[in-house]
Amino acid sequence: MADPALRQLDRGLPRLDMYAPELRARILARRAGIEPPRAKPRPEKPKREDDGAQALIKAARLMLAAATADREMAAQALADARAQAATIIAEAEASARIVTDLGPALPSVARIQQAVADRYGISVAAMLSIGMSTDLVAARYEAIRQAHAARPDLSPGALAKLFRRDRTIILRAIAGKGPKA
Repeated sequence: MADPALRQLDRGLPRLDMYAPELRARILARRAGIEPPRAKPRPEKPKREDDGAQALIKAARLMLAAATADREMAAQALADARAQAATIIAEAEASARIVTDLGPALPSVARIQQAVADRYGISVAAMLSIGMSTDLVAARYEAIRQAHAARPDLSPGALAKLFRRDRTIILRAIAGKGPKA
């Protein structure tokens, strides 16, 4: 801002001296052309002969404290790793029990789709497309029925997503109301 504008803003405000007393004294001394006063030197502490030994002892204590802290952190990390390994092992054993209880692995819907498409001599993409020819619809309905029989864990909604169809189409195919091969 220009000086007149600043003066207008400052009108009526008290002037504050922003300089430290030592700095103010040096500025006034320079303006007067005399030697500025110097700051008082700090008195040095007399060194004792055992200061070096005390410093070494202090450094050794700090190093010992750091080593102890590192050892405690390493012990905590080891305990955490052991707990995590135990959790992973328990989850793997539970998964193994589930697999042995369920029996063999369930076939994938993609394999079922591929097998039916191969048998009908069409591609999986054509079977999943919007085509309504008799062969495509028959292949599609057969694949839906086989997938439902092989994968009882999948709901009609999940099968609908895999076959890119509406849930009601899946229910019609499962009920046998559509074309039969």
